[in-house]
Amino acid sequence: MSAKKPNGRLQLRKKPQQERSIQRLDAIMEAAVELIAQGGVSALKMTDLAARAGVPIGSLYQFFAERAAVVRALHDRHTERVESGARRVFSTVTTLAEAEALMGDAVDTFFTTFRDDPVYLPVWLAALSDPDLQRLNTDHQARLTGMLCDIFRPLLPEDSKVDLETRVMLFVYLTGAVVRRAMIEDDQKARCILDEWKRSIRGTMFTA
Repeated sequence: MSAKKPNGRLQLRKKPQQERSIQRLDAIMEAAVELIAQGGVSALKMTDLAARAGVPIGSLYQFFAERAAVVRALHDRHTERVESGARRVFSTVTTLAEAEALMGDAVDTFFTTFRDDPVYLPVWLAALSDPDLQRLNTDHQARLTGMLCDIFRPLLPEDSKVDLETRVMLFVYLTGAVVRRAMIEDDQKARCILDEWKRSIRGTMFTA
């Protein structure tokens, strides 16, 4: 699967090299988290962001062309965390049984990692209404699917009839949907949702 290059309006305009610029970008990102946690993405204004970060508005625009670019930077933080975690967890898998067990563990890890993140859900929801951000989500899911297929495929029997790519793609997509639903429930209901999803995965991922 090939990922298209995202629209230039979402790109970081300037990659900081000097310590002062790095600190300024960090301050902007921290301020963005605070403002989005307080009022959501729709209420985020570039003037407010610059003021909260303590930087001139011109410095903010040196990094980000618009609000969606700030959202993209936060989105990238989340997806990079998921992809690096998946690579670390699944890279040493040697059997399908182990892979299946780790997929269940991954559901719990995803939930516990992001449930207390105040901007995960707002950023994800913002991507639904922006085609460029939405494509970044799709590309992220495609990268995860490809990574997991590369790991799992050598473990399948040679005569396996499993459509591995479709199953893994559905696992990636539906796990995200299930976990996000669990995030808005109380602890007891969230646990029921997650456990039911893990039961549906167990014993079915790699069997025809």
